[in-house]
Amino acid sequence: MRRSFQKSLLISPVLFGIGSITSAAAFAAELQATAIRADALASKNLRLTSLNGVAVVNKMTPDGNHWAVGTPVKVPATISQAVSAPPVQPTIAAGTLVAQGAPVTSVSQLSDVQPSDWAFQSLQSLIERYGCIAGYPDGTYRGNRALTRYEFAAGVYACLNSLAERTGGLGPEDLTTLRRLQIDFAAELATLRGRVDALEARTTELEANQFSTTTALGGEVIVAPQYGEFDEGETNPTLISRVRLDFNTSFTGEDLLFTQLEVGNEGEDTIGVATADSPFAEFANTGALDYSEVPTAVTLLKLHYTFNPTENLAITVGPRIEANDFVDVNSYANDEVADFSSNFFINNPLIITPGANGGAGAVIDWNVAGGPVTLRAAYVSASPTNALANEFGGGLFGDSYQATGELEFAPGDAFALRLQYTTATIANVKYSNYGVNAELTLAERLGLFGRYGNGDLGGFAERADVDLSPQTFMAGIGIRDLFKEGSLLAFAVGQPFIEGTVGDATQTNYEAFYRFTVSENISVTPAFLVITDANNNSDSDTIYQGVLRTVFSF
Repeated sequence: MRRSFQKSLLISPVLFGIGSITSAAAFAAELQATAIRADALASKNLRLTSLNGVAVVNKMTPDGNHWAVGTPVKVPATISQAVSAPPVQPTIAAGTLVAQGAPVTSVSQLSDVQPSDWAFQSLQSLIERYGCIAGYPDGTYRGNRALTRYEFAAGVYACLNSLAERTGGLGPEDLTTLRRLQIDFAAELATLRGRVDALEARTTELEANQFSTTTALGGEVIVAPQYGEFDEGETNPTLISRVRLDFNTSFTGEDLLFTQLEVGNEGEDTIGVATADSPFAEFANTGALDYSEVPTAVTLLKLHYTFNPTENLAITVGPRIEANDFVDVNSYANDEVADFSSNFFINNPLIITPGANGGAGAVIDWNVAGGPVTLRAAYVSASPTNALANEFGGGLFGDSYQATGELEFAPGDAFALRLQYTTATIANVKYSNYGVNAELTLAERLGLFGRYGNGDLGGFAERADVDLSPQTFMAGIGIRDLFKEGSLLAFAVGQPFIEGTVGDATQTNYEAFYRFTVSENISVTPAFLVITDANNNSDSDTIYQGVLRTVFSF
């Protein structure tokens, strides 16, 4: 049955036309006989046509370009006698010159037929696939005027001839064979027709109920139980959750309006609580889980529009931009959903400043000549909505803001080197920081990656006592597709804020995780985090924290 059904798919287009061919066979024979009689008239520069329902013999004008409408004659005005004559307008007056129909091979040759016309596709198919339609000599089709019975007969005859040519001039035996096949495969054809009807109904339903013709909805859900210990007292296990909904809208197919909503359960994690009062928490991420402490109120987290004014150049503008979406990316350490959970390992804290990462701004991304070099520039204002100056200034170009430039060299997917510079003013402290971000993939599976930053922080006004020259680094190793395709095993170590005048020690962060992909839309990641000398304090006990991150994406 399967083989028979496959054969039916091959011959079904022919079978669908059998009824039309066989039912019109007698009519076609009559039309063919009439064409012979019409040829006899044509040999004498005469033709038989109709005028207002009366048979008329026309004679060719001396210039050979037009037919002169003659006197009505007593000739039976049957379809057979008129099929070979080009159509004549029914309102034509005696003695008027009527031009011959011009052959048409493309619907674009008809000047009065537009793609917006309701019958455009039908005309296009009849002309370009079957050669059934001819236009007037002036290049028009005149689709709004009435059709005579003779013109209808001529069109049917032309279509039957075209169909006969395409089927190789089928004879009576061929038609009998095809009709038998049609009967033999009637059940398969009925099944196929039913499936097509069901698909059409389903498509209609989806189109009627689709979310949007321009917007695609996506999202992710993080659920993460965690537990940790440190020396401030008894700790509790907690359950952290965060939900993000993404609306990706494109108006041209090459642009993107990105909208992201976020909501959480304000779940705390041990490291976040233990380092909340760190002496450097104002200047650098300390290592808390990036998806912890998200408010329970729905928040507009991101809103920006990206377009390409020229090839290899992308510009993004918007009232809600996060700089780390565009600069300081890394294939192994940049996404709390797919790799490290610690906010310290996700970005260089001296390049992506905690106080001005998100806000209104713009980003320019220029891939020079489509080659290995890419230049990026990002500006973000953290207080763009303040019409009146606040204690630090505020506004679109006042305190607090961050501006970052990045030069990337990436000759292929296996290696990337990024040189960075950030200048910022946050809470009356000026930043002038440099950074390096590098990654190397060996044998498509083993990854080496790291970041380094060196900064100069100087306060002014009431913050004049701030004078710091911090450094930061992180380094790690990762193995892709270990035990399962899509998995990632990684380990990293780093120090978020190396500054001798802040504390009597240097905090060191460690994180190891294994991301296991359950399916295309679900991943489970156990991770273990350790911090020594927390808050740059040598008296702090070591912090241990475990987390089991489950991500649902859609």
